[in-house]
Amino acid sequence: MNIRIATFNVENLFSRFDFSGRVRRERRLLGGYDFDNPAQFELARMVFTAVHADDMRQLTALALAETNADIVCLQEVDSEDSLEVFYDNYLKPVLHQQFGSVNKGLTPEEKQAVSSRYFYDWRYVLSGNDTRGIDVALLSRREAALRSHAGLTYDFLRDQPLDWQALTAAGEKPAKRIFRRDCLEVNVDLGGTHLTIFICHFKSKQTGYLRGDSAAITNPIRHAEALAVRRLIEQKFGDRTAAAHWMICGDFNDFVYANGKAVACPALAPLLEGGFAVNVIERLPADERWTHYHPNSDEHVQLDYILLSPALAAANPQAVPQVIRRGQPWRVPRLADTPRYPRVGWQRPKASDHCPVVIEIGIPH
Repeated sequence: MNIRIATFNVENLFSRFDFSGRVRRERRLLGGYDFDNPAQFELARMVFTAVHADDMRQLTALALAETNADIVCLQEVDSEDSLEVFYDNYLKPVLHQQFGSVNKGLTPEEKQAVSSRYFYDWRYVLSGNDTRGIDVALLSRREAALRSHAGLTYDFLRDQPLDWQALTAAGEKPAKRIFRRDCLEVNVDLGGTHLTIFICHFKSKQTGYLRGDSAAITNPIRHAEALAVRRLIEQKFGDRTAAAHWMICGDFNDFVYANGKAVACPALAPLLEGGFAVNVIERLPADERWTHYHPNSDEHVQLDYILLSPALAAANPQAVPQVIRRGQPWRVPRLADTPRYPRVGWQRPKASDHCPVVIEIGIPH
């Protein structure tokens, strides 16, 4: 049977207010106004944040709805409450309008019979390891069984060739948990066949308290995360790994393509080398293989991945992913001829700093 799978980093889907503020402010400036009173500034900041979030989440909902995915793998979701608020107040109204325009003239009973093709009746968020509280999550039109692997420590990889000198320099210890967020295992019964999805959000290239080349410092952590995902898959499927129906989706925070050119990426090598998994974005033209724009370096890179098992890739040789970019801000180059959703701004509001990626594949029986 055919199924559409999407991955989308929705960029800080919070229902809580950041009272500390993200940036150290020498002056209390907001929208061009200078506030002398700290209490007034914080109140204004709360209102400003709420209005900005409302605009952004409308755009996030439009981008997500455009995927028309049966299963959506999400990153950067604050909590179950955040996902429910977003679904009820932003995504569901868009889906309702799509449903109504397509199913005019149907009886209420007929509408009820087809509603499962449009709405996400199953919504899951499992708490992970991120210190900011951003988790991976799932929206699904089918019931799924979930298993968190957030508790795995480096002991899980005790026999793997980890660079402990580099890991120690980055603050890692053998007893520390591997995944910065989680590797969420999703098992879906498709009626006569089965699909397993591993949702990941790897360590970012930001080092925080550490100084130096942030990418180089964090590479060993992402490499360990990639090794752990591979081991989980190999443990689950054993000698059937290449023939099994599985995929890996998420934000890997590292790239193998920059500005259309392949680049070395040792951190992700455990997943991409030796034919272990197939990066379906390589089925797009070279200059389309990007999901995120870095304005500081003026680079278009792939941070968001859908990897297929060898069996699924072979069974779907013509399946090509779609990267949805209508929610990107107008400042992103290469998109001058790309239409945007209403109210997308130069820098903000936007749907996210990432593009959703979706693919439709057939799952063999």
